[in-house]
Amino acid sequence: MNTLSADSPQSLPQQGALLDQQLQFGPGMRVQRLAEAAFMVAALFTQDVRFAYVTFALTLLQALSPRWVPIARVVARLVRFRGEHRIGDLYFDLRGIRGACVLSTIVQAAGLALIGAGYPTAGFIVLTVPTASFLMAPTLGFCAGCWFYVLGRDWLVRHGWMKRGLDDSADIAVVTDEQSPESQLRSQAQR
Repeated sequence: MNTLSADSPQSLPQQGALLDQQLQFGPGMRVQRLAEAAFMVAALFTQDVRFAYVTFALTLLQALSPRWVPIARVVARLVRFRGEHRIGDLYFDLRGIRGACVLSTIVQAAGLALIGAGYPTAGFIVLTVPTASFLMAPTLGFCAGCWFYVLGRDWLVRHGWMKRGLDDSADIAVVTDEQSPESQLRSQAQR
């Protein structure tokens, strides 16, 4: 069983790939999103903006690097990925998470700015948008930020302002079952 530990003799690229795999298929990112949603719900119901600042900081970290997810990393250490999908879809996507978090950070900053400017009702209404996305992503599998990011990126490509072939401008790749990285994640009975 592959596990991620600091004293592992694996090379750094192997440890990075293992971390990506655990974040991609394990429960860590779902727990991260639910924690972010919990802070935002607490901010909305208590009208205490300090809870929203916690989520803002967590989202900003992810906008800087999709691997800077402290809650998900702790969960990945505690709950080991066994190599089988629980839900069957990919949740964590290195290519889309940064764009989604940048959009979420912008919306959260607008809401926090409204609150700071003396418009708390408008600010908290704006903060409900990322809160809803943080709740929908782990429960329904739909990330509004990812959808808007991909929609905007594709629009830029269609209008010639961005070229295809960059790191994250081609989401769908056609591969055979043997080439698929998911094939190694299935149990022997599923192969």
